[in-house]
Amino acid sequence: MAKRRGSGEGSIAREGERWVARITVSSVNGKQVRRKRMARTQAEARIKLRELQAEAKAGVVGAGRTTVAEYLTDWLKHVLPARGVSEATEENYAIMVRCHIVPVLGAIRLDQLRPDDVDKMLRGMAEAGKARSTIRLARTVLALALTHAERRDLVARNAAHLAIVPPAPTRQSRALTVGEARTLLGAVGGEPLEAAWVAMLLLGLRPGECFALRWGDIDLGAGTLHVRQAIKRGAGNAFSFGEPKTPRSRRTLDMPDLLIDALKTRMKAQSADRLAAGLAWTDLDLVFSTAVGTMVDPANSRRAFRRVTEAAGLGRWHPHEARHSAVSILSATGVPLEVVADVVGHAPGSKMTGDVYRHRITPSVSAAKATMNGLFPVPPEDL
Repeated sequence: MAKRRGSGEGSIAREGERWVARITVSSVNGKQVRRKRMARTQAEARIKLRELQAEAKAGVVGAGRTTVAEYLTDWLKHVLPARGVSEATEENYAIMVRCHIVPVLGAIRLDQLRPDDVDKMLRGMAEAGKARSTIRLARTVLALALTHAERRDLVARNAAHLAIVPPAPTRQSRALTVGEARTLLGAVGGEPLEAAWVAMLLLGLRPGECFALRWGDIDLGAGTLHVRQAIKRGAGNAFSFGEPKTPRSRRTLDMPDLLIDALKTRMKAQSADRLAAGLAWTDLDLVFSTAVGTMVDPANSRRAFRRVTEAAGLGRWHPHEARHSAVSILSATGVPLEVVADVVGHAPGSKMTGDVYRHRITPSVSAAKATMNGLFPVPPEDL
């Protein structure tokens, strides 16, 4: 009669083209925990078995009955911050875990997670109409977390790496036509954020750049606007001011006349707000502020823009689509793409022109001014 193996002795067996070292040990709570490691050869499997036995003797029992939810909670708290990622990235990853991964995979034991399980999650996201970029990010976050588990021998393989991102409808970016842009500019007249919408549509500013503008960034006499900071979202959905998105996002732009006119109107309106607020006014030098001088909530600005576009008969539009519109209009009217890239702060199409000569040729980018002045002149009554 074959002798029954004792706790911690382990075994080696061939499975297909791989060798597997297995061991069963008692965890702290007395439950049996099975661990295994894959190897390419029998000799390598013996080494893996000895490693498992040594770890068992030292009290290391691996993932045990740890669930995916428990592991990801620990990974978000202890492992991800050590990678030095930004607070915004931590928050985005936490959202992926909380909203998409844990609801589907959370109850599964970490060491029993299979590629089919991840495939099911990704298919569900696609069927729910999630963007392909969101689906890819969910897979990326899970794969990153499982890579750490794999390195710690908590899982035998990375199930997310083996999963397949299903086809999903690609959300096409929209852009206003010149006619629609004229309609919008006519509709925003008199709105509290009129100058913001004009700046996004005529200069392609990002919403975060626009609402971070200070009066110190504006030179109405010279007609220039400096992009020096942007609104950033941090942990807990908190917003603050920080560096622009990329080094190329720092730029100086010549303003079209319509924008200069709108900013002068904005300055008068803000002066009235300041007087009305009195001691409640917070002086942050912001061009676009609330009635007491504080930062405009991004969600409120999106709602305001949607309200204006719907009232104008254009349907629902997002402020960022005004930036897309600026790029499309400039390109369609013959402005070279590398110059458009300069205007909106993108990486230049021509590395030599953009990186070596742009700042030497001119201190500010004028391409948008001439084109937008021709398309959207200041109404005669405002002159």
